[in-house]
Amino acid sequence: MKRFVIDLRDDPGGFVDAALTISDQFIASGPIYWEEDALGRDTPHDATGTGIATDPSIGVVVLVNGGSASASEIVTGALHDTGRATVIGTKTYGKGTIQQWILLSNDSGGFRLSTAKWLTPHKTWIHGVGITPDQVVEKPADLAINQDPQLDRALTVLAALPTIGTGAGAGAPSPGPATPAPPTPAGNGPAGFVGP
Repeated sequence: MKRFVIDLRDDPGGFVDAALTISDQFIASGPIYWEEDALGRDTPHDATGTGIATDPSIGVVVLVNGGSASASEIVTGALHDTGRATVIGTKTYGKGTIQQWILLSNDSGGFRLSTAKWLTPHKTWIHGVGITPDQVVEKPADLAINQDPQLDRALTVLAALPTIGTGAGAGAPSPGPATPAPPTPAGNGPAGFVGP
């Protein structure tokens, strides 16, 4: 693959592990996100360096909007802070907490408990603030079904990148700023739920 458009618009989030796995495909090294506990201790969750698209000559654009929250913001923040992608669209929701599912006895339900903050690679807490795209592009609600100015801008950005392997600095975008799995019990560390 030479170019990627990662469409996270209206993605309300999911599990942290899924965000980590996706981000790891594009980031070669360093933290993907930081987890901050109640005592203010930060723990990095680093890229493994084994991703299929870590070559900086592979262009990446991330599409976001106000419905992009939590786990999708982990991916957005990671690719943004590492300069791995250009972010296009409108400001994200702003959900910066990690939650655990607590199951009640006798199959009587459960609840989500916030257990930590997550921070972007630059240690930015986006809670209540969101992530502002590198290129803000609105998508009016009354557009025809086949019109998508945000996707059009993404394709324009990718088309403007140098052809892979043809010159210095080929391909890397300019630096700029998951549906939930079944519930899991508390105490599983980074597998926490981060939905809004």
